[in-house]
Amino acid sequence: MKEFLSRGKLKKAAISEGMIAKEFNIGVKDLASAQQTFDIGNYKWATIQAYYGIYHAVRSLVFKSGYREESHFALKVAFKELYIDSNILDFDVYRTLQRGMDLREMADYKEIFSENSARILIKDVGLSLDKIRDFLLNEGIELTRGEK
Repeated sequence: MKEFLSRGKLKKAAISEGMIAKEFNIGVKDLASAQQTFDIGNYKWATIQAYYGIYHAVRSLVFKSGYREESHFALKVAFKELYIDSNILDFDVYRTLQRGMDLREMADYKEIFSENSARILIKDVGLSLDKIRDFLLNEGIELTRGEK
């Protein structure tokens, strides 16, 4: 994380609880959109939307720790150091973020995607969002609100 802080890819920031809740709720909406898109057979977009579900949920955690990221990779590194290496959340959540990132890049940039990988990603993102939701609620973050 130190490298990303020194390069400006990760910055300390004052983040309100409303912003944390809003970011998590964006992830929930993206996951719901992924399921709807999957149901109509658009597996490329379902994959991309599912990734953004986990991305925004993880971003809410990085916000909670008082940081803003300037890249997806910086988010992944900060999340791993802040929440996975310290055993706050299961490695499965990190694995879902990494797999989602890889699948999104393949779908978006190389047109490589499948029904099965979209299905599994949607399921895994749902499980990860449940774990993140539980953590945030236990930390006293009210997720039904968010700043506009």
